Amino acid sequence: MQSLDPKQTRAFLAATTAGTVRGAAEALGVEPSTISRAITGLETTLATRLIERGRRGVQLTEAGALLRDHLRREASEMEALQSRFDALKGMARGTVRVAVGEGFVGDLVGGALPGFAATHPGLTYALEQGSTDTVRHSVMTDQAHLGLAYDVAPDRALKLLARHPQPLMMLARPGSRFADLSAPLSMAALANLPAAVLTGGYGVGSVLARAEARAGHRLHAVVETGSIAVLLAFARSGMGVTVLPRFAAMADIAAGGLVAREIAEPEFQTGEAALIARNGRELPRAAQSMAAHLARRMAAFGGQ
Repeated sequence: MQSLDPKQTRAFLAATTAGTVRGAAEALGVEPSTISRAITGLETTLATRLIERGRRGVQLTEAGALLRDHLRREASEMEALQSRFDALKGMARGTVRVAVGEGFVGDLVGGALPGFAATHPGLTYALEQGSTDTVRHSVMTDQAHLGLAYDVAPDRALKLLARHPQPLMMLARPGSRFADLSAPLSMAALANLPAAVLTGGYGVGSVLARAEARAGHRLHAVVETGSIAVLLAFARSGMGVTVLPRFAAMADIAAGGLVAREIAEPEFQTGEAALIARNGRELPRAAQSMAAHLARRMAAFGGQ
């Protein structure tokens, strides 16, 4: 087989990741027609159909899936080789890409990352924020070396590098009528309170849904949002309560802006903080070192 055009394979991978030709074009900063021509050229070179074009976006054929997996392995192997070169230089340069659930941002950037960055001044840290589903996707498609997420469902494609129990807590403004309720709270009592809750795709929402299904009570959602910052602002305002793991509100609790109260329902105890990577991927040396540091130092994993 003749060698493949890197521009064509880059366009193909961008389309498979984005799910649409237009999304790939936006990601690469080119016109959609450029992506389409590149994929067509790749199909001509290989003499096989790689994608099915339709209303649902880019759908890979069997041959397309084989090529995607090959290109990802090839990129991972080249990255691993570069990592070994960098290791010979004491990890003096390179980029570690981390997909981060919003609730982990303060713990990461305000806690564990500064110490690691101080001892590795030549490294760059590319941080992508998103929901649990977004973090999983970024790790599984090799867009991120590491992922920090809450309540990650078991998956053979994912490797758990660190995990730690992180029960969901009720958060409320100190001095409010919500903060004075006796803890641990029952689901029935919690359901009577005005609350701000996360929309779909977040691990916190998954734990909450399981608790609601078991108890037969649903939270009274005054605000529904995809932003943890909005949840915390709602609780600080005194309008009502929200439900999050304690580490996601550490700064507010330490500053006296919020108090945390335990919830009695067993499902609220099942949530875990997780540090993940793709199973089978050889992580660059810098990413391996950073993962070990985060597991030791982040409050989400019981660190100091």
